Amino acid sequence: MELSIDYDYSYLASQSQCEDIREELLQRFVNKNNKCVLMIDAALLRQRTDEQEFISILSLRQVVRVPVAPQYLTEEFFPWLIELDLSSGEDMVIFEKSIQIALNEIEPQKIKSGFGRLICGWLSIYGGLEDASIHLGKTALQRRKDKDILLRYYDPAVVTLCWKILDYWQRQRLLGTITDWYSIDGDGQLTHRSGLVQQYAQLTFSLSFSPETWQDIDMIAIVNLILREYRRDNISKTRLSEGQVFKTVSPALKRAWKYMFKNKMDLVDYGLHALNFSPAFDCHPEIIRLLETQCSQPGRSFRDAISSVSPKQWASIRAGDDSQPL
Repeated sequence: MELSIDYDYSYLASQSQCEDIREELLQRFVNKNNKCVLMIDAALLRQRTDEQEFISILSLRQVVRVPVAPQYLTEEFFPWLIELDLSSGEDMVIFEKSIQIALNEIEPQKIKSGFGRLICGWLSIYGGLEDASIHLGKTALQRRKDKDILLRYYDPAVVTLCWKILDYWQRQRLLGTITDWYSIDGDGQLTHRSGLVQQYAQLTFSLSFSPETWQDIDMIAIVNLILREYRRDNISKTRLSEGQVFKTVSPALKRAWKYMFKNKMDLVDYGLHALNFSPAFDCHPEIIRLLETQCSQPGRSFRDAISSVSPKQWASIRAGDDSQPL
């Protein structure tokens, strides 16, 4: 993944990116004689009144539903798997439209308004869709302290970050019979996750998350809020990629947690300071003093802790000068 991104979500940028992604996906699928399986987050279908024609076409196709948490959710919340034959003109229309929608729905204002991500990605699957759907459905439900937790790995806003948290064994365990999974991240970039086809039947679908892994997964929602603000502020500038933002803010968020800053907006501000000033801004001796002082206060707040730091002092931190008092 590129470390810097200049995609600005404009119409021209979207059109160009759509064509590039179309050509790359076609090369990946057609040249390998692979069927393309489109994955849809069906829970959003009723909300997409502006895409009813596309949804109507999909509903006429043979749909395999992924039974995520069937003991808790009804079928309307099950993701769809739809096999496309990219040598068919009709299926190519669906394929191309899905790319357009995937790029359209990441526009920052739509994300902020809760528009959601309908297009989960394009998959290459070894074997039948039914077997893959059962595997994906069972894997989506993980146990945490004797409670069932729905792991929304199929949400493209989750999967890119989740993938960076999982180790090699967990990644292969998650994918099962999926050999390739492509999706578009929030920066309009095509991402790829590859797996080795499992040749054995799984007796359990646990990904064996440690408490530390669960803490990282808990932070995905916060990181997405940070990404939303960061992209909005740098929409016309070269910026860090989604993966690089995650790599930058994750250590800072863990330190924020140790300072007992658990308010959502405090954590978002903490991450943005790591991006805007320094990944280790909170390691400056004076910042440490301010944070430790605030940490001992009732109703602790990161915003209150740094309220006395001036723009000039922040500039000093950005320049990497930690030898001078603030």
